[in-house]
Amino acid sequence: MIGTDESMILYIRLFKTRKLIIPLLIIIILLSSFVIFQSINNYFDSIKQSNAYLQRQTPKLNSSFIQRAILIFYPSNQESHFLPEIRWLYRSWIEMMKYESKNWRTDLIIYTGEYSSSFQQLGCIINQKRLNNTERPQCRIFLYLRISKREISSLTQQQTILTHNGKKDLFNINIQRSILLYKKLKIYDYIDSVNIIAESYSTFEYYDFILKTDIDVFITSQFAKYVPLSNATLLVGRGGYSTQFNTRRLGRIARDMNWNYQNLTNVGSTWYGAPYVAQRIANIALDAMLYLYDNEFTSVEREKKLGVLLWPDWHYGVLSMYGTHLAVNHLSISEKLDIKKADELLDQSTTNKDSYDLEKNNRLHLHCWHTDKQFSKFQFKAGKYNDIHPRTLINDTSAQAYAMRMALESRLMTLDELGQYVHRISNNKTK
Repeated sequence: MIGTDESMILYIRLFKTRKLIIPLLIIIILLSSFVIFQSINNYFDSIKQSNAYLQRQTPKLNSSFIQRAILIFYPSNQESHFLPEIRWLYRSWIEMMKYESKNWRTDLIIYTGEYSSSFQQLGCIINQKRLNNTERPQCRIFLYLRISKREISSLTQQQTILTHNGKKDLFNINIQRSILLYKKLKIYDYIDSVNIIAESYSTFEYYDFILKTDIDVFITSQFAKYVPLSNATLLVGRGGYSTQFNTRRLGRIARDMNWNYQNLTNVGSTWYGAPYVAQRIANIALDAMLYLYDNEFTSVEREKKLGVLLWPDWHYGVLSMYGTHLAVNHLSISEKLDIKKADELLDQSTTNKDSYDLEKNNRLHLHCWHTDKQFSKFQFKAGKYNDIHPRTLINDTSAQAYAMRMALESRLMTLDELGQYVHRISNNKTK
């Protein structure tokens, strides 16, 4: 009898437990479904929000003369590493112009230390600003002395700020800050990508809109059809650095600096919009980077002795992003600059296989992330895609195929052929 009673008690307990578990499982399933639904909903809201900042080509907009420029920094002493990226960016720039209004002009502006034979073969012109709306689109080289080369004379304490053939009137250089950048940040890899925007405003102030970007990117055909909603707006792309820890820390740093802060996170390195707004962000970002260098990083971190041990919470390698983060949060309040997150339009992945994604979601700009998935810049440079012929990708409209085709075609063409190609496309705009 005792054994039977114990079995009955155990059965009752199991029954009661099961009665509790089933509702609990239902609650968990419902909560999970809600979280998934919210994530999907937030994703589509983000796309809708990003698209709300754009105006599409219309007959009225097509008839307007709109001037744009793509701005990059190119390390002239690392050509073997970066030339493949210049080639595919150049090829995608040509592809985009096929779909652009005849009245629109998009120049490719490269800030670099030398007017190399590669740029001459590509047909790039040197130290010439755009002067009118009707000139054909051009690749323009502006000779820029990168921060690491701005040596200071031990005798005169004067700093060299221009290249041998550089033109002083093309740049507005804050000498005091330039000296500080040389002393503190000359070995920081990404300082020049921000500094070109701060110092070279006169070379791009003519344009209605600029796209400040890295080299390892592709311009899509969608870029041909869209501009920001107003010429006072700047769209910022997708960063990948924000965590709860560094968001709180950057907020505290902003308070220490007596700067405004509105908790705008993951601000990308790609900016599309008003030249003036971009220049203001770059100027303030450089000041923020110097402050962070002095006050928020130890010498061990600055010398990269920790590697990526503190990533993603706090990492010296993304100093320029932290500086931009502080600048954007401050300026959007203090100067009421119109800065919008557009992380579904800019800095999009080159690995996306969705054939409808580029057009459906207006992806303007693809960025190579650190991955070995197709399309990977690392695998491309290692020759892993050499057996793929670009003709096989013509009917594939995915981001992955577009990036692959542009890169493969740019590799198969000579620099002269690429230069002639852009000449033909751009000449069609002046007929």
